[in-house]
Amino acid sequence: MSFSSLEFMILFFPLFCLAYYVMPARFRNVVLFLGCAAFYLFGCTQDLSFAVILAVSVIANWLLGMMIEKAPRSRRIWLAVGVILNIGTLFFFKYAPAVGNLFAKEGTNVFRDLALPLGMSFYSFRAVGYLADVARAKCYAEPNPARFALWFAFFPSVTAGPITRYPAMLPQLKERKYSAPQAAEGMRTFILGLGYKVLLADRISTLWYKVTELGWPSVSSPLAWMCVIGYSLYIYFDFAGYSLMAIGVAKILGFDLPENFRYPYASKSMTEFWRRWHITLGEWFKDYIYIPLGGSRCGKWRNLFNLLCVWLFTGIWHGSTLNFLIWGLFLFLVIAVEKLFLKKFLDKIPVLGHLYMIVLIPLSWAIFASTDLSELGSLFLRLFPFLPQKDVFIIPGDWQKYLGQYWYRLLPALLLCFGLPEKIHKKYSGKLWYDVILMVILSFSLWFVSKSGGDPFMYGNF
Repeated sequence: MSFSSLEFMILFFPLFCLAYYVMPARFRNVVLFLGCAAFYLFGCTQDLSFAVILAVSVIANWLLGMMIEKAPRSRRIWLAVGVILNIGTLFFFKYAPAVGNLFAKEGTNVFRDLALPLGMSFYSFRAVGYLADVARAKCYAEPNPARFALWFAFFPSVTAGPITRYPAMLPQLKERKYSAPQAAEGMRTFILGLGYKVLLADRISTLWYKVTELGWPSVSSPLAWMCVIGYSLYIYFDFAGYSLMAIGVAKILGFDLPENFRYPYASKSMTEFWRRWHITLGEWFKDYIYIPLGGSRCGKWRNLFNLLCVWLFTGIWHGSTLNFLIWGLFLFLVIAVEKLFLKKFLDKIPVLGHLYMIVLIPLSWAIFASTDLSELGSLFLRLFPFLPQKDVFIIPGDWQKYLGQYWYRLLPALLLCFGLPEKIHKKYSGKLWYDVILMVILSFSLWFVSKSGGDPFMYGNF
């Protein structure tokens, strides 16, 4: 069940909120637990084994946390078991179909139809972070299995983040404040995210898929650039929209989830970009991979090796096809060059930094989006037409045709992708005129969803 679906907005969430707030405060965690179970079950109705896997993961990680705390001399062993269990299971579901294709004869890959369980990429990282925090004595192991399960399967963040930390969530699980202004602010945040998703991301998404069907050798360079810019806007508004909706839903329930985006397209370097994009994932990699490897408190070459490990793992986490590995390597190379000498120049000349990122952001997302390496090569040949070309059959005027179809979708997204809506939201939230604008956004969003049925969030695939 998607946050942007009519089932969630019109049926599930209003009924859940009614039950949640009618109950006395001491029983609200029970209602919340049942709501989390219902939300997840509804989302995996086509394969209920996903719910079983989630339940087993909850039990296993709760037991591992208790073992780490009760047997401190063996905490490293139990932590290693937890890491292997969580990351191993995640990688099995992500990579078994691809590995099976490499070694199986035609039609004999038994893992061909294996699907990644809903939210596993995110709850596996949440689990590893929890076990590591218990092992480092940053928090106590949760003795109450029901409270642990509530945090682990918290429905606003279970499917696609933000990746919450147990020490930050524990006080809210035990006790939280409720108020009408807080709930109203949560609704405003939800509507802003809904507008990002439905009115911007969903309206742009078809450009990439329509053009890729033509084949890149048939596409002009202006259209290729239009396409990768469109994809860059699509992925931003889709995922940032989801994160805002998750934060808004949680706030309505009395919780504060961490910020996940901070105007990433206003960055002046790739290093800065990845401090602003998917913040909770970046902080997870920093705290549980980069710093344990030595971080930046080591020699230059060891530091570059640590960065390489982080970005290779980032690429591997996102998908099983080679383009994700290339994407991770590309980001590592760019950030390594910035770290060695380039970033100090970009920081001194902000205009240069912004121009640099205007080119690099679409190029990085082009690699991310192209799961077929031959298509990726063809795309880069069209992006840079001065490279040697062959078998090119460009339809005259193709970019004018698609610009005529998409300019009124791309232009608002381009104007809004640098964080203006969030800045207005922070400054004017609660003002009558701003609430009227939000009601207009909600009305149009519901209308579009009722017509199309709502598109799923793309990051749910990772």
